[in-house]
Amino acid sequence: MNDEIARIRETLEGSDFLQRSFPVLFHPGVKDEDVLIHSIGCSLWNTLGHELGFSAVVEAPAPTAAGCDIRSDSVWFNRSTWSPEVLIEFERFEGGARGTTKLDAKVANLLEAASRWGRGPRLLILSAWSKGIVNAPSVDSFRHALLRGIKNSLGVHVPGRPGCALLFIRFIFRTQAPGLLTLHSRSFAEVA
Repeated sequence: MNDEIARIRETLEGSDFLQRSFPVLFHPGVKDEDVLIHSIGCSLWNTLGHELGFSAVVEAPAPTAAGCDIRSDSVWFNRSTWSPEVLIEFERFEGGARGTTKLDAKVANLLEAASRWGRGPRLLILSAWSKGIVNAPSVDSFRHALLRGIKNSLGVHVPGRPGCALLFIRFIFRTQAPGLLTLHSRSFAEVA
């Protein structure tokens, strides 16, 4: 899985992928209205999945189980076996305790979706974006959930996935012109 993480990082940092696929993130910028940045983020992750040789599906529902329906923002399927290999959630992060709680809930969604898919997913990605620099959340709670599991919305224990990697990626936007945000930087943290 380290090879996959290295390919994702290289493509997002060192190549022209973002500039080529989503030039609006750099010029003129995007409005922070409704769910536009979320939609672009989901599209970005799907496009990256295809770029890296997967069949990527947006809002792919995990198989039904105890608890609510779960749709990962992007699921990357192996083209030959059609098994899910990467699950992705993309979320706004505004910092503070409320923001961290939202990210913890997204990690829980990733874990429950991965559990429903069975042995398939080898990599979970939590991707967060913020307007300006905000304090980074502690990844300790992410690591704890990955190792020990979580309780879903119905109180059912969802086991951890100690053999699965979790990658936390932040996209930081800055105000470029009145009402427009441009992508300023990206950071990566391998949680487990």
